[in-house]
Amino acid sequence: MKVSTLFILLTCVGCWRPTSWSTPLKIVIYSVYTLFFVGLSCVFVTTAITKMFDVEDVDEFVDNTYLLVALFVGCCKVLNVLAYRKKILNLVDTFLEEPCVASNTEEAQIQLIYDNRIWFVRSTRKSSIFSSIDEEYFRRKYAIHYTIMMETTVGLIIFNSYTTNFQHRRLTYTTWVPYECKTFLIFTLTFTLQMIYLLMQSLVHAASDVLFVGVLLQICCQFDILLSRLSRISTSGKSNLQKLIRHHNCIYQLAEMTNSTLHLIIFSQFFGSFLVFCLSMVQLLNMDIVSTQFLATISYLGAILVQNFIYCWFGNKVKLKSTDLSNAIFQSDWTDLTESTKKILLIVMSRTRSPIELDSAHVITVDLNFFMTVCDVVYTLFSMKLVTPVAELKLSMII
Repeated sequence: MKVSTLFILLTCVGCWRPTSWSTPLKIVIYSVYTLFFVGLSCVFVTTAITKMFDVEDVDEFVDNTYLLVALFVGCCKVLNVLAYRKKILNLVDTFLEEPCVASNTEEAQIQLIYDNRIWFVRSTRKSSIFSSIDEEYFRRKYAIHYTIMMETTVGLIIFNSYTTNFQHRRLTYTTWVPYECKTFLIFTLTFTLQMIYLLMQSLVHAASDVLFVGVLLQICCQFDILLSRLSRISTSGKSNLQKLIRHHNCIYQLAEMTNSTLHLIIFSQFFGSFLVFCLSMVQLLNMDIVSTQFLATISYLGAILVQNFIYCWFGNKVKLKSTDLSNAIFQSDWTDLTESTKKILLIVMSRTRSPIELDSAHVITVDLNFFMTVCDVVYTLFSMKLVTPVAELKLSMII
């Protein structure tokens, strides 16, 4: 398992000190960097939240809020990683220990495929639509492409802010600053700092999402290794059967650890998404379709939808992997096994009736069914956006 690939982006944004930085000087330097970024994030978001209620109408409130939600979610993700650093390390260590570690060449090859799936592997396999999405996109430098998508969205937002807010000497985020922004130089520096902070927060989202997906991919890898061991169960002894049972229990424990360790990331992502969808639809009601603001908002909504899709897709993938074990046992040469082995495998099959399901606050189940619900909500809101002007026009004609 390539542990370093899961934390490259987190290290860049000050959320994860590399374990190799063990000297006092490096610890102090990185701690100062982390403190600066986290402190700046908390002050920026807190003051912006207090300022967003100091508005004159609903439109101004929405303008101040719909982008701020993403920054608030980013802060939650940073705090989750920092607060649960030890648990994340324990989670990673579990993948590197028995019974999860690969024990032969075949299992090592499976592990290598999943290790490379985030960054390097290029696939040529095609089947159904969803399978094509999984094998073609997510296996082909997923982390790089996902980060590029996030930064492209931020680039459009920055460009829109420059053509609208900057031209009218108005900051993108209405937040508290310890000075007056009356001169052009001071205003330009403040505006630039806000855009740099927005760029850093987009990297936080990309980093935490890559971490979440990387852990789920490793859980899927463990199921494939388990299936490989199951295929050799007829030629192995009792000790290998016991190892298989311990491995199955360990995978369920890994999923539970993942859900409890990254729960704030999951909850903030979906809670923030609902707020963004609602606020952005209000924004679209008052926008010109050919304006840069409309393009930036649509791109922003698209990025949020992709985020939710990634969470739900890989959560659903883990769920399906946990149920595939029952079919694999049934398709194995179980008729040649002893009666005691058959009973043990029957117990394992019974457990697969309760598949692994990641949830958020015990309310939201992270799978494709929930994503379809999100799409229905977005479509309903967008339909309301299209129907409202027509209804107003008909009402004006009647009057």
